[in-house]
Amino acid sequence: MHFFESHKLSENIFVGVFLLFLFLLGFPMASGAQQQALRVYLETDSSSYAGLRLTGQLWMRLNENNPGTLINGQASSSFFDISVRRIRFQTYARIREKTNITMTLGQNNINYLTARSGEIRLLDFYVDHRLHQFLTVGGGQSGWNGTSRYAAPLTSKMLTLDVSPFMIPTVNQTDNILRKLSAYLKGQVGKWDYRWVFSRPYAPVENTGISAISTFANVKPGMQTAFYLKHQFFEKESNHSPFHSGTYDGERKLLALGMGFERQNDAMWHLNTKADTITTFINLMAIDLFGELPLPKNKALTFYTGYFYYDFGPDYLRLIGFNNVGRGVNEKGTFNGSGNSWPAIGTGHTVYFQGGFLWKIPERKEKIQPFISGQYSQYQRLDDPVSYFEGGVNFLLNGQASKITLAFQNRPVFDFSGEGKLIETTRRNAFVLQYQLRIE
Repeated sequence: MHFFESHKLSENIFVGVFLLFLFLLGFPMASGAQQQALRVYLETDSSSYAGLRLTGQLWMRLNENNPGTLINGQASSSFFDISVRRIRFQTYARIREKTNITMTLGQNNINYLTARSGEIRLLDFYVDHRLHQFLTVGGGQSGWNGTSRYAAPLTSKMLTLDVSPFMIPTVNQTDNILRKLSAYLKGQVGKWDYRWVFSRPYAPVENTGISAISTFANVKPGMQTAFYLKHQFFEKESNHSPFHSGTYDGERKLLALGMGFERQNDAMWHLNTKADTITTFINLMAIDLFGELPLPKNKALTFYTGYFYYDFGPDYLRLIGFNNVGRGVNEKGTFNGSGNSWPAIGTGHTVYFQGGFLWKIPERKEKIQPFISGQYSQYQRLDDPVSYFEGGVNFLLNGQASKITLAFQNRPVFDFSGEGKLIETTRRNAFVLQYQLRIE
């Protein structure tokens, strides 16, 4: 019964979005009002409007699987797949320049393992209202997060192929694809931009069994508090949306220095040496720098770097494989597990960078943007550092509205040594071809 009910719900959601789409396209505009793409202005002074946005990312990927990976019960050293990495349907409205409403439906990682159960979810539904020039208040389920710039990444305007998972440290653990049930304050004062978020976390989905290694606690959770402050040296970015762009295609001059934190009491637990249950907090801190600098002859340099300290309790470590195709391992399996998973998030220190260089093809509107990124982490539970690299090139056919990305990813594989230490034993690669569509 649950199967049919969930699919009926998904069908109704699609019908609702389609009807809303038709409604907005056919909405009778006020005399003299403007219409721009999928946005309809409801007042002659353009102070009120409603609109639609559609984004999607399709992947073709060849993955070198972790040792011992099983695909439908059969050992597989590599695997080629086609998947939907992300899809989003968003409706939004602004009323009298002060009140904003946003609703987003979507899903991630629809691949051969998940296609029959990949129901479209409600991701965003939130409302905010500007009380003062420097203060807007809001609430609902949203992506307003703190800690760092890409704790809330605009995934349809990224420099790299994908967001590094450590920057979204509780993804699908105590949130819903980044989104949380939150109230927030935000604003801009001169060159300063701030956000302060109070969230009620979802119940954790990870195994909450107690051991000497910290895991998410199966107790009444504390409130999450997150804050992010940035100083913008040149142009100012919009804070209308919670999400930060990874690139502006060389059309903006930006330099932003940011710092933030996230904290939650009664979030984790573990056993001490006396087998007592100890409940601890989550404490995350970061400082980062983002820049995009236009250069002569239609060129631009984009970069991001940051330092991150995460405390999830003793020896916390999370294995993540985005859009994973593996299902189980055989006797040759390693600590990494199956498919493309690797130790991405943990208690410890991380430094990260990404950079890209963009130029326009002469006498054409298309642009080319090669990029690189790297993560270096010292996690408490591991005896070797974690290093992860990604490189590739974006072919901007029509900016971010139509983009092709070819990328290469290199990840570590960890396993226990003869002395019982967790060390890097080998490395694996993935090659991804992505097409991105963004219509608004």
